[in-house]
Amino acid sequence: MTTTHLTPSSSTPTLTPRTGPFTQRFAGLTATRVHAARWRVTGSNGAVRGYVEEHQRGSGVAYAATRMSRTSTAFLTLDEFSDFAEAVTAFRYL
Repeated sequence: MTTTHLTPSSSTPTLTPRTGPFTQRFAGLTATRVHAARWRVTGSNGAVRGYVEEHQRGSGVAYAATRMSRTSTAFLTLDEFSDFAEAVTAFRYL
C-alpha cells in the first residue's frame, strides 16, 4: 500500500510506502485494515464476511465483530471479544 504526501519543498505529490501490519490471516480468513480502528474480514474466495472494530472498553481494548444486515443498511454486532484473533475467527462459519 502507498500513501500520498506533500513535501514543503515541492508541490508535487510523492508516493511513500505505508508501514505496519495491514493484513493478518487467521483460520482461513484474511483481516485487512481499512481504517485506524476497522478491519475487513474476507474468506478464502475473497467474499467479505464482516468487519472487526476496535474500541476502548474500560482500561483495555475490545474488538467487536460486525456485519451488514441483509435487510437494512445497518451494522449488526455479533459479539465483542478481548482478543483480535477471536473476533476474526468468529466469521469462520458465516
